[in-house]
Amino acid sequence: MKAPPSLPFEQIPRTDPLPERIYRQIHEKIANGEIDPSVRMTETQLAAMLGVSRTPLREALTRLRHEGLLAAGRGTSVASLSRTDLEEIMELRLLIEPYLAARAATLATPQGLRALDEVVRREVAALPRPALQKFVMANHDFRVVLVGLAGNKRLAEAASRHDSQIQALRRATLEKKSNRETVVRHHQLLVAALGRHDAQAAETIMRDLMLQARESILALIPAPRS
Repeated sequence: MKAPPSLPFEQIPRTDPLPERIYRQIHEKIANGEIDPSVRMTETQLAAMLGVSRTPLREALTRLRHEGLLAAGRGTSVASLSRTDLEEIMELRLLIEPYLAARAATLATPQGLRALDEVVRREVAALPRPALQKFVMANHDFRVVLVGLAGNKRLAEAASRHDSQIQALRRATLEKKSNRETVVRHHQLLVAALGRHDAQAAETIMRDLMLQARESILALIPAPRS
């Protein structure tokens, strides 16, 4: 099994082609907030950040633009999303992520459960507002570990791609402590359900969390007036 995309660049298996490694690292930096979606970066800046040459970087950027994560045109920036885009992304997440949670409950190992429990502890410690970035990163790590436990690489990649596209808006919703507390409460319930190998409960909990996330994210972009 390949290493999860949350690994630092230098720990991603070197058997992977370099453009694939670069793709995964950029993807990860967008997902965990290290790359600011509001900032346009040049290829030179990105190459320096990752310590790679521009030729394999361009191949990775082409793939990211094709997938809709990066905007087309000069420079590199995270693609902006319309309300319709967000509605479609959240619909996909509602289809995929509850199913992945159910699979994870069936396949969860003691080691995986310990990893999830540790991430939840990090989320709890980062609930105060000054620790927002730590909470965002812990929240991202929870999703990475959870989909990894589900054991379906292609579904995990699909979930990760659409999840990363909404990272900037998710961070905005997590500015509210009540939203952070909602995430922690659901994650604690998920860990308990996985510990019981209760797939139905895990699916229900994740669906409820996705519905609340959908409501919070769409509230940031009001529907156009008819």
